[in-house]
Amino acid sequence: LIDMKFKEFSTTLGNISSKLKANTECITDAEHRISAVEDDMSAELESKVRTLTEKCTDLEGRSRRDNILIYNLKEDTEGRQPVSFFERWLPALLGLESKWGVIKIDRAHRSLGPPRPDRPRAVIKLHHSRDTSRILAAARKQAPLTYEGQTVFIRQDMTAAVKEMRQLKEVRFSMQYPAVLSFMHEGKTRSFRSPKDALAFLNEMNIPNDHTKGGSLC
Repeated sequence: LIDMKFKEFSTTLGNISSKLKANTECITDAEHRISAVEDDMSAELESKVRTLTEKCTDLEGRSRRDNILIYNLKEDTEGRQPVSFFERWLPALLGLESKWGVIKIDRAHRSLGPPRPDRPRAVIKLHHSRDTSRILAAARKQAPLTYEGQTVFIRQDMTAAVKEMRQLKEVRFSMQYPAVLSFMHEGKTRSFRSPKDALAFLNEMNIPNDHTKGGSLC
């Protein structure tokens, strides 16, 4: 009787062991398949996020392409009609020739956030890209600029991604008027009169161009 019971127990234990082994194999196989699916989904999502981020950065860069920033101009200097003020103020300050003494501006406003008396900043969207280049070139040539006893600075508006890329690659550039694109890379200055030449230089030096970082050379 004892032998019979032991045999039944051994048989039952063997069945349980077989089922446990089969279940373990199924679970292991499921884990591998789930892990593979997760890896594929993660890679796909990362690719989509990277693509969308690059597109957003590119769109932001294009929207800022004709923006300039004016630092250290006292708050309320422009009054209640900033566009009209800056349309005449910029050519007068920089001595630029313009039709009827006016440079066309689409919009002008102070930077977002609470006013900062220590560093007021105006953001201006110009209507013509040519005027943007003229203003930036004149501002560099005539620096330092002063208005009502204050030193003011005029800079090109750029996305954070473009600034970061320039810092990482140690690249400084300037757009002169008429259109001459100048790069300073590792202490050497190079100038280009066509976007294709500039792009070829970037590719040669393994420097990403602005097509995916806030703009395009073409």
